[in-house]
Parts: sequence; C-alpha cells; structure tokens
Amino acid sequence: MKSKRVLVALLTVTMAVTTLLTGCKDSKDPAENAYKGDVIVDTTIGDEPETLDCQQLSGAPDMYVANMFIEGLTRFGKEEGKYVPGVAKNWTFDQPSNTYTFNLRNDSKWSNGETCTAKDFVFGWRLALDQNTVYSFMLLNIAGTQDYADATKEAFLAGKDAAFKALVDSRDAEKDKTKKKDLNKQISDKIAAMTDAQNTEFKKLKDDLWAKVGVKVDGEYKLSVTLGFPCPYFIGLTAFPVYYPVNEKFYNDHPKDYTTEAVGLNCNGPWIVKEWKHKDSFALEKSKTYWNKANIKIDKINIKVVNDVATRTNLLKAGDIDNAGIQGADLKTFQDKAVLDQYYLQDLKDMPDYTVFYLEFNHFSNPITQNVNIRKAISLAIDRKGITEKISVGDMPALSMIPDYFPGLKKAFRDENGKTLMEDNQVSKAKELLATGLKELNMAQLPAMDMLCDTGDVSKREAEKIQNDLKQVGINVNILPMPWGEKLQRLKNGNFGICCSGWGPDYMDPMTYLDLFQSTNGNNHGKYNNAKYDELINAAVKETDPAKRMDSLYKAEKILMEDMVIAPRTFRVAHFAYKTYFTGVVNRGAGPSPDFYYANVDMVKKNELKKK
Repeated sequence: MKSKRVLVALLTVTMAVTTLLTGCKDSKDPAENAYKGDVIVDTTIGDEPETLDCQQLSGAPDMYVANMFIEGLTRFGKEEGKYVPGVAKNWTFDQPSNTYTFNLRNDSKWSNGETCTAKDFVFGWRLALDQNTVYSFMLLNIAGTQDYADATKEAFLAGKDAAFKALVDSRDAEKDKTKKKDLNKQISDKIAAMTDAQNTEFKKLKDDLWAKVGVKVDGEYKLSVTLGFPCPYFIGLTAFPVYYPVNEKFYNDHPKDYTTEAVGLNCNGPWIVKEWKHKDSFALEKSKTYWNKANIKIDKINIKVVNDVATRTNLLKAGDIDNAGIQGADLKTFQDKAVLDQYYLQDLKDMPDYTVFYLEFNHFSNPITQNVNIRKAISLAIDRKGITEKISVGDMPALSMIPDYFPGLKKAFRDENGKTLMEDNQVSKAKELLATGLKELNMAQLPAMDMLCDTGDVSKREAEKIQNDLKQVGINVNILPMPWGEKLQRLKNGNFGICCSGWGPDYMDPMTYLDLFQSTNGNNHGKYNNAKYDELINAAVKETDPAKRMDSLYKAEKILMEDMVIAPRTFRVAHFAYKTYFTGVVNRGAGPSPDFYYANVDMVKKNELKKK
C-alpha cells in the first residue's frame, strides 16, 4: 500500500519491529504457560479508515485494518517483497500461456459460515471493474479486462444514440467547470433513464465480454488467471485488497451496512472485527475458523484512533499501548537508553519505508497550478533540508519521485537513474520562474491559494514551513488541515489546488510509483495527462526485456520531474518503538504495516509492568 495508498496517514499508524516468531500456542515456555487468559495487543491508528470495502479502499489506515480481517490468494510475507500462501495453498505458472493456476484450500471460512471459494474471487474482481474503483486498474493485467472495463453504459449509449454521443463530446471538450458539471448531470440522467430493453442489451454485452476475460473457475477450489501481457510482479498484486474475494451472498444480504459497520464486514482473515466505534476505536478477536489459527498468537486487538502525536507518545509511556511510531521531535528522547529502560521499551528500530511525501497539483481545472513555471517556482522555493532537520527529523530531502534504496534493475533505482533529478531551495530561480509564470498568466501577482494537509501535528508543522518558504518568493497559501477521509474525498472530487500528499509502494517494483500519474489511473487526482508519459508506462507494462522495460521507467520519472507534476518533499525514514514484551511484529515498506500476523505478547510481563 504502500499500497498501498500509503498515503500520509500511515505516519500516524503505530508500528513495531521485525523480530519474527513462529510456532503454535502450545509451544510456549513455562512462564507463558502460566498465563491462561487472552493474548491482547493494545495499539493505535492515526485516522479513521475512509472505507473498509476492499474493492474501494485506497489509504494506509484502510489497508492496515483490512489486512487483519480479510485475506486474498496470497499474503505479504515476513521479508520485504516476499509473498506467502493465503487462501491459495499453492500456485503454478505456465509461461507459454502466461497463466497462473491457484489451488485454493478448502478450509478458508467466511465469518458468515460459508467457505471461501474461487467464485468469490471472480465476483470481487468483477465488482471492482463494474464500479471502476480507484484500484481497479490493477486488474487490467488480466486478459480481456480492458475491453470489459471500457464497455460502460456511457459508451454503450454513445454507440446507439448520436445525440447522446454529441452530449458526451461536448462534455469532454468543455473547459468551464460549471458547464462541465451540468453536462455530466445531463449524461447521468440519460443513463439513469435507460429503458428495460437497453439495460437487458447492455447486461448481455457485459456478460459476453466477461466470458472472454482470462479468469476461469474449475470447481470450488481451482482458479486460473491468464494475463494479457507479462507482469513480473503479479503474485504481489494478489496480496493487494482489490484482488480480495467477496462473498456474493453476504454482499447481497447487507445492502445498507456492507463494510460501513462491524456487522457489515465479512471476515475470512485471522481476526474478526467485533466492534467498530467510528472515529474512536476497533475491537478485533481471533477467528475460530481461520485456517491457520494455530499459528496466530494474538487473541484480541484493541485499536484506538489517535491522531495527535503527543497523545500517542504519552499513551506509550503510560503503558496503555504496546507500540508506536516515533516521530522526529521525539527521536533523540527515544534513542536514550535510560528513557527506553524507564518505559520498558526495546531499542528503537529505524528503516526507510519507501514513502515519498510531495505537493500534489491540480492539472485540470486550476489555471495557476496548470502552469509549469508556477509549479517549478513552488518546488524550488521549498527548503527540504530545513524540513528534515527541524520537523521530520531523520527523514531525507526528496529530489526525485522514487525513494533512495528502492530496488531498480540490478541496483537501487536512484543509483541507476540519478541520485537527484531536481534542486532544493533555490530562491532566486524560484522568483525568476514565478515572474515567467505570472507573465504567461497575464497576472501581476498570484491570489492566495488553499493548500490541503492532514490534521496531525507534524503534517501541520510541515505545511506551515512550506507556507513560509513560499511566502519568501511571493507566493501565498492558506493552510486547510482536515481529517484523512475528508482530504481524500476532496482529492477524488478534484476540489483542490495544492495538497500535501504522500505515496508508499503497493509492491516492490518502480511501476507502483510511476503508473500513479498515468492519465487513466484512478489515483491520479490532479489528472495529469501527457501522451508521451502514458506511452512510456504502457511500453513498460508490455515489455518482456527487463532492461528495456526499466529504461521506459527511467524516462517516465524524468518527465515527471521535468514537468514538475508533483513537488517531492521528503523520503520517510520510519522509527518504531515497542514494549519489551511485544515481539514478532512485521513492519514493511510495501504492504500493510504494522502486521501482527507473526506477533506475540508476553502477557505475564505485560500485566506485571502495568502494576508498576
């Protein structure tokens, strides 16, 4: 997630270490066997998930929780970039036909009592394509899915009705935001008014196209997936939420509360969501029917929604939570051995988590941020070094899109495509480019612009620093802090000019960063549209030669920086603190983090420390 839209909110999700444990509960040492109660994790999450509909979700808080209660064909493994069996007990790959065959276990159970079968995956994938969800593009690797996705009701009517097609063409050509909105409403109204005969014909069209999609079910427990082109990271995609299964009966039985309340969450993962108090907390319990329950040591997980950094840190010190992500302002404190001993913490663990933070620009309806010289002026005005020295201490200035240490073809991507692709804090150049942009816009000065950011302490402080940096070159911005879900909705609706955003990888391939700005990508909130860029991404998708494929990605990243599509700010280095009794938690750069699948808690020690 970082597909993982590891978006900015992941910074406030509490984290722990990568010391791993294996084995069953009955292999505990004598001290552990003396404890007969539940093994409990008390932790926090920085924001309320925007959604827990796995076909719809896109944010790090969403994926963090979803990883606990639902499972796909595969799971993210202990090691970065490695995947282990989930619902699929094994799989094979036939290279000539480009087909994966997954053999599903027969003991994967849903919390509604039904067995998870191959048709649940087919139903979920088709649902995501029908709803054109933000991550449905990940399914387009499968043969035939592009034709299926392209067959929308709008396209269907446009092929039948010349007047409707003219209306669509007018909408597409319209530049005025208000007029375009009105045309969209007219189009929506006509689609809603389709006759029964038209709807029947459209359904047949979709069914015929689906029959050609490269997904075949052989009985209840065998699923074959034929790809339309080579995809070296496909197995990693099957661990991602948009590839998760959906039980059709449960989906139809919960038309009002599906994924919006605890009762509307059908769970086939290691834990079941028993309680969901919106914007406050989650309570999860170990599933009694999970196929690998013998190796899941955590019986209960209590998650408190805590956005404020200081509050979370105080909870860790007080022993009310078992782990936390440590932010820059507290880094020196938690590096002190005496402090660690005082609060019964293990040594702090540091790791680059491959998240890049940047300013996201509106490229489609804001004339100011559509101007490349204005975007370059904004980027050059930012003092990234100052941010990493005074606010997000320990992070690195970002002078490219793809972070340091992220793998490329044979070495780190940054070693292969240049350590830096832009400059930091060049005030004079920023002023020159601002003057050029103003002249192109026929403006004497820019009006104050709104800049969205999260409500967390660090996010607001970074936004204030950027606000001051921009003011030094003559650009004024108003900071608009808002909760994660609200900010994401503003982005999805295109209701922004500048936004403090971030992205973490969904899988360990540079494509996870670069296809984000393809014109058809649902996460391309700024709607950047560059035919050459799209061509490079499409070429990389279809290229079978690894070196040629990577060369297309090198060129694509350089276009991003030349156009200043976004203004990179920092690469995050994450810092994890966890209690001495809490072990086995996996933190990763790509995928949900922290992950309690392999974790354990010494409850005797935890309870003893609570008494002190």
